[in-house]
Amino acid sequence: MNHTTTPLFVRPPAPSALRALDHDARTRTIAAWLCRELAHALDVPPAHRVGQDRPLHALGVDSLLALCLKRHLEDGLGVRIKAHDLLRDDTAAEIAALLADLIAEPTYGRAR
Repeated sequence: MNHTTTPLFVRPPAPSALRALDHDARTRTIAAWLCRELAHALDVPPAHRVGQDRPLHALGVDSLLALCLKRHLEDGLGVRIKAHDLLRDDTAAEIAALLADLIAEPTYGRAR
């Protein structure tokens, strides 16, 4: 894959559209997007999928990718998330649930 012409991440779903969804739908939407983004960033072959039930570190997310992902999430979703949240044993589904909670907060996730 040529990363000089292909962006590492694609813009996430619009935060306003995500807030309009109920929590479960918001979580599923974020999880699906996050798995596609991880597959792209980790250069997973098209015939394979990034599972929502695998810890991010088991997928190959290292500290550098976690920092890039953190910034992308903060810029795109308008939330604050700690890099260590992306480096724990959390799965993509668990991270998506955390993000769904942060987006729904009245402070728009800025308090974290």
